[in-house]
Amino acid sequence: MPLNYSKWDNLELSDDSDIESHPNVDKASMVRWKQRDIHEKREQRRLLIAKLKSELELNAALRPRIQSVVTGIADKGVDHYRAVQRRIKENPSDEKPATNAPNQPTYDMMLGQLLGDLWREAAWLVDGDAKVVNGAVVKDGKKVDEKTGEPAWANEAIVPESKKELLAQALTERLKWHLDELDRRDVEVKKEIKHEEDEAAKKITSEGIHEGFSMSSVNKAVPSPLDDKKKPSAPSSSTKSKTEQTIEVLNPGAAGKADSASKADAEDDGDDEEGDVAALTPAARAFIQIPLGDFEKSYEFIKKDSSVLSEKQHDAILLEAFEAERRGDKALAKRCVHQSMLINYCRELGRDGVGLFFQRMITKNPKSITMFKDDFARTYGHVERRSKELAAETEAGEEREQIQLVAEDPSVKIGFNIPDGPPPADLRIEGEGADQLDMDQVRAFLERKWEIFQGFSPSLQAALKTENLEEVNKALGKMKVADAEQVVELLQEGGMLSFSEEGVRDMTQ
Repeated sequence: MPLNYSKWDNLELSDDSDIESHPNVDKASMVRWKQRDIHEKREQRRLLIAKLKSELELNAALRPRIQSVVTGIADKGVDHYRAVQRRIKENPSDEKPATNAPNQPTYDMMLGQLLGDLWREAAWLVDGDAKVVNGAVVKDGKKVDEKTGEPAWANEAIVPESKKELLAQALTERLKWHLDELDRRDVEVKKEIKHEEDEAAKKITSEGIHEGFSMSSVNKAVPSPLDDKKKPSAPSSSTKSKTEQTIEVLNPGAAGKADSASKADAEDDGDDEEGDVAALTPAARAFIQIPLGDFEKSYEFIKKDSSVLSEKQHDAILLEAFEAERRGDKALAKRCVHQSMLINYCRELGRDGVGLFFQRMITKNPKSITMFKDDFARTYGHVERRSKELAAETEAGEEREQIQLVAEDPSVKIGFNIPDGPPPADLRIEGEGADQLDMDQVRAFLERKWEIFQGFSPSLQAALKTENLEEVNKALGKMKVADAEQVVELLQEGGMLSFSEEGVRDMTQ
């Protein structure tokens, strides 16, 4: 078979073979400039592709959040919209895109900004003082923004009943417009990514060179997240293969060094301890937002992004189900269980059975639906039951750990010196050595003692007033360990214990 050398036409070299320099510029400098220009352009393209892909991930995370607001308005009207704004303001989530950028805004911050802008736009549209021009809301010839402000009624806590229906309609239209813009932007970004990747593929670089046979093709199994299950090492005769283009290596030694470095980096990156659960990827977070029973949408998602089918993401989603159930977010817990089961079914059936499984679920095959529902009820029941058991075990563990006051010397009796009130205005101290005391320091100590006592809870104050060690220990036993330790320190600071040496120990030890 004749060898095809035409592929070397795309080889991009950074040596001095074809560089013509200016007579007044030395050739070595020209070579260095040429090399730097090539590498800078490669890096810029790589960063651009990464940025565009992160934008797709961000849109995938924001889209279900916006859609949930649209659904909420359809069910509960404007009140739902205001409730979401209030929740973001009072109890925002710290979930944000997985970037290392400083001051990276969270998803709630971005959604809150959008909802605030749309509220302002919709309010002016309801008043009739604004109109939509090319997707933007314009008032008095200018785009509505923070400087425009809001109508007076829009700032009130309660929206007038006469405006609720129109406002809900305007908000829904603005939200749907933004969803359409996200879809349109995704199409543009995907085209731009393909263009940049095609441009990068036109040139053969050292990054793409790997050592291999001087042949035009080799057979290699198609990688898939479904392949990371533990299987016997024996090769299967039914393994699918594809033709992969390889490159003849002119300098095998150099390629070998590059491969060794790449393998070392890969080993370092994958050096996770066995048993550790990976964090949810942005794709997995978007996957668990799909409603229960929407098999068609789940199937379309998996066909576009099969990364969620990995074993680590299955475990991460199941762990998120336990966390959501513990927080009381049962809706999220059920979605996580539902989607983790889909992943498990796909992994068990393999690539050849995934399409058939979803076809049966989408067409509502009675036997398949019944089996899946029973499996879902059993799995979610286990998550619900174990979450309650773990919460009870945690609470019981906290109850068993207590702080008690016990004298290390059995012959010493612990007493209490409780203040009756703040020091009097005319403070006098009589007795031996009284004339040597600094009255200002004494007054400050007594005021601090009264302040500490007043800061205790009523139940602890009542226990201390009995001056009974058993009653005080009962009050301490009802507190958390950290709170009880702080109370003991304050008692010593205020001189309310009858001994000053450290005669306190933890009975749990």
